[in-house]
Amino acid sequence: AGASEAERPKWTTIHGRHVDVSKFRHPGGNIIELFYGMDSTSAFEQFHGHHKGAWKMLKALPTKEVDPADVPQQPQEHVAEMTRLMTSWRERGLFKPRPVASGIYGLAVVAAIVACIACAPHAPVLSGIGLGSCWAQCGFLQHMGGHREWGVRYSFLLQHFFEGLLKGGSASWWRNRHNKHHAKTNVLGEDGDLRTTPFFAWDPTLAKKVPDWSLKTQAFTFLPALGAYVFVFAFTIRKYAVVKKLWHELALMIAHYAMFYYALQLAGASLGSGLAFYCTGYAWQGIYLGFFFGLSHFAVERVPSTATWLESSMIGTVDWGGSSAFCGYVSGFLNIQIEHHMAPQMPMENLRQIRADCKASAEKLGLPYRELSFAGAVKLMMVGLWRTGRDELQLRSDRRKYSRTQAYMAAASAVVENLKAD
Repeated sequence: AGASEAERPKWTTIHGRHVDVSKFRHPGGNIIELFYGMDSTSAFEQFHGHHKGAWKMLKALPTKEVDPADVPQQPQEHVAEMTRLMTSWRERGLFKPRPVASGIYGLAVVAAIVACIACAPHAPVLSGIGLGSCWAQCGFLQHMGGHREWGVRYSFLLQHFFEGLLKGGSASWWRNRHNKHHAKTNVLGEDGDLRTTPFFAWDPTLAKKVPDWSLKTQAFTFLPALGAYVFVFAFTIRKYAVVKKLWHELALMIAHYAMFYYALQLAGASLGSGLAFYCTGYAWQGIYLGFFFGLSHFAVERVPSTATWLESSMIGTVDWGGSSAFCGYVSGFLNIQIEHHMAPQMPMENLRQIRADCKASAEKLGLPYRELSFAGAVKLMMVGLWRTGRDELQLRSDRRKYSRTQAYMAAASAVVENLKAD
């Protein structure tokens, strides 16, 4: 992991073939670099299994001779199991879009946004919380689009609608970050969603980068801070769009602000009530999204970069309330993260149908399959924050005591030596 760019191997293994990618310009960006020098069969199947053009590109790439000693040990039975599952699920039609269910879901969210705007002049903060909840649901809907759950033709278009026009965000920024999260789930240094320092940490490695004051309070400040953090994201997203020259996405952001400005004017909102409504909604969506994402990811184990797709899915995530459709829609199906990470392009409404398959595979291969209650997931996340902070603070306290003891002993030794010299 610490190798320089020049030292990194420029090959990856797909279906047993070491593919030379030294001169390959990946259309999806630098995500391919996360699989340099290791097996990427399952990742290829998840991201490109539906795309005939990707298979043609793969076939055209040259084979590279690789010393077996340079190939990391990755259980090939995991790769074979993922291929078997994907084939079975495709044959069962579980990757086919669900336009009726998704359409009703999306229309309900749009209608709720209109209702929140209508109420904004009368109760801006309360309506803002409603708007933030709707924006979180827009985040879940664009999540579906970003994973191509609505098919190749319409997915990105609908993602731009929910993420760009309704939320004022960048679909491209989201895909760039989120695809890497799926590629290297809970891998330190590679999964961008673990970049919570210097404010929070759930593991001893990242805790070293968090100051004492934050470690003392992180279990209590985590949720409120999510509301502030989204405003930092807002700057990052717009910077990304400008640097990447995504003019169509910047145009959607401008259209978003214009649409909300005129809609609030039409509703009769003053400038003050409109700003309170919008900013409350923006902050609340951050709390809502961060809370439900954290339940399934933050407090579970970190995995090595060479972990297989199955290992990352089973070890780096947990389920909670997985059998409940209500929990699914409230959380944007973030309650079924094991299944979603196993098959990220499967329509969310179908994920409950593969729970038994995932459990059976975990049992067969000796991997964990953890399903918690909602209360259990909340406890895991919040107590995990508290324990990580407590343990790191204790280590720091012990080191300070040890350093002071060493200093006293050194001083005493110096005095003794001086007495002996006299």
